[in-house]
Amino acid sequence: MASVNVTSEKIDPQSLIDAAHGLLPLIVASCAEANAKGDVLPETIAAMKKAKLLRAFQPKRWGGLELDPREAYAIQNVFAQGCASTAWVYGVLCVQSFMLGRMDTLAQSDVWANDPDALVCSSFMPTGRVTPVEGGYRISGRYGFSSGSSHAQWAIVGGMVPPDDARPAPQMRLFLVPMSDLEIDRVWDTFGLRATGSNDLVINNAFVPAYRTYVPDAGIMPLPLSSGLPPLYRLPWLYVFGSSISNLAVGATRGALATFTAVTRDRQGPMGSGPSRENARFLSAIGRTRVEIDTVERQLADNYARLADHVARDLALPQDEALLYRGQLTSNLRKLVVLVDEMMLLLGARGIQRGGPLTQVWLDLSAARAHAGNDPTAIHAQIAGELLNA
Repeated sequence: MASVNVTSEKIDPQSLIDAAHGLLPLIVASCAEANAKGDVLPETIAAMKKAKLLRAFQPKRWGGLELDPREAYAIQNVFAQGCASTAWVYGVLCVQSFMLGRMDTLAQSDVWANDPDALVCSSFMPTGRVTPVEGGYRISGRYGFSSGSSHAQWAIVGGMVPPDDARPAPQMRLFLVPMSDLEIDRVWDTFGLRATGSNDLVINNAFVPAYRTYVPDAGIMPLPLSSGLPPLYRLPWLYVFGSSISNLAVGATRGALATFTAVTRDRQGPMGSGPSRENARFLSAIGRTRVEIDTVERQLADNYARLADHVARDLALPQDEALLYRGQLTSNLRKLVVLVDEMMLLLGARGIQRGGPLTQVWLDLSAARAHAGNDPTAIHAQIAGELLNA
């Protein structure tokens, strides 16, 4: 098995961020059409591929960049300023390469040996039926909410392997399947994140060889050096995965703040109440949003620095610290959406128009906060349990 397009030159992260800014006009111009079609446009994905931005988490041996997650999510936030759906798709398509980077190199070869630009979508919920057979497994089922699936050549889906004599409990496993072995059922119809194309994948008795499967850990702790993986892929997979659907709130809220600030400069309040730029409520909303964006962004960066340090020194992460990071991550998007909610209310009647200045980003962020990965309830309960039992 030969690797292809090995990336040996030093990567300049700023040049990648600059490339993302260069694509922003295209993303903004195509956002309305993408929402109408329920999918990011192929031209947008092609432009990302040309700039190699979708190789952020791809292993270097296959031509990838193996970026520090902070750099990849800075790129995502550039896109989020123009279109949250595009940023969402970028994040989830990139993060599948992270998961594949943990899998058998034979599986990686299947995906990238002949096409280093190949993309992978996913649906991890173990909703399908898994039957062990000689050499691997047969899987069938419907797998929902697979964002960006129309642009992918492969899919990673979840399933529960039945118990056997050696293992008395069911086992969660991920299965890498070529898109030729499944159908996309275009059922995605929502008020927000419409352009993510998060449709269902339907698989009927597909064979998956054992080397194209993976048993994930809990995803909270870094993997040890003994795992044999490069440092990037030893980061907690659930934290990296969760960041792909949470981090974009920073860029989206930053875009919303810029728009709201521009409106506030010239807006006159109703019934002679004076200019909005002199209204304490408007000023507070602008100031608090600016502060919270920075707070969330710095927290994410600091947490990744701490995780990277543990990986580099091959140190175990304390359980309470791991849970804290997970709790912070799942809370971040909802913290920022509340501020966009407030800005929408301050805009009054203009705020409820379909084409209002904040309508699309508010709808997108409102949809994003419904994702289980952006709901901190479960992790908050787990943290509480740790404290109560201390």
